[in-house]
Amino acid sequence: MRNSLIYKIFGQLICMIATVLFLFPLVLMLIRSFGGSGIYNYVKVFKAVNLAPNFGTSLIVVFGTLLIVSLVATMAAFAFSKLEFAYKKIIYYIVLTGMMIPTSALIFPLFQIVKGMGLNNTPFSLILPYATLNCCFNLMILKNYFDSLPNELLEAAKIDGAGTTRTFSTIMMPLAIPGLAFVLIQTFLSAWNELQMALIFINDTKVQPISVIPLRFTQTAGVQGFPLEVMFAALVVCLFPIAVFYIFGSRFLITGLTQGAIKG
Repeated sequence: MRNSLIYKIFGQLICMIATVLFLFPLVLMLIRSFGGSGIYNYVKVFKAVNLAPNFGTSLIVVFGTLLIVSLVATMAAFAFSKLEFAYKKIIYYIVLTGMMIPTSALIFPLFQIVKGMGLNNTPFSLILPYATLNCCFNLMILKNYFDSLPNELLEAAKIDGAGTTRTFSTIMMPLAIPGLAFVLIQTFLSAWNELQMALIFINDTKVQPISVIPLRFTQTAGVQGFPLEVMFAALVVCLFPIAVFYIFGSRFLITGLTQGAIKG
């Protein structure tokens, strides 16, 4: 009993230390962004760079990626989990090998494909690669969710005369809402934060997503002589949507990681 209490206290202490280490740079960034001129630092950010087109690009890219991933990953996960077809396991494991390939190794081939399709310098040059790269992991999470659902539901649906499409849309999908919520949040964070492909695939500064702005603002600030507090303010502006999205969706992330990963 005493040992278990010690382990519990030790575990909580480790979690507290990890939380402090994780939050410290974020809190420091927020505090420094109000240093010097205070809230006027944020006014300088919006005067130095017109962020509206970049926010618009990020929204287009994120929601386009979410649409493709939610459709493809859910339907593929349902098929791999509940349907029977030839070489199902082999195809599934081949798809999962995509998670083992580092993104940096795929940038040049993806750029050649995007350029060949004439999509470079458009939001679509990021939507298709982001959706492709996010499908593998999210497919695994959703498949584990569908695996946890009893097959008796499918049998009951067949008895009632429901086809595969109706069973998927009216029975399976509502039960997998927590997993789908995790997929949407994870994909949102991934697409909003991505920087490498955003820099390479889009050269037009007016079309680049918001993730490129801190780097671009640093270059502009160096020329115009802005203080460090203004740079921190630019970072806060770019990270604010992520923070809001994470605050309201963190419980779905935890549910998705625990249920979707463990039940499989």
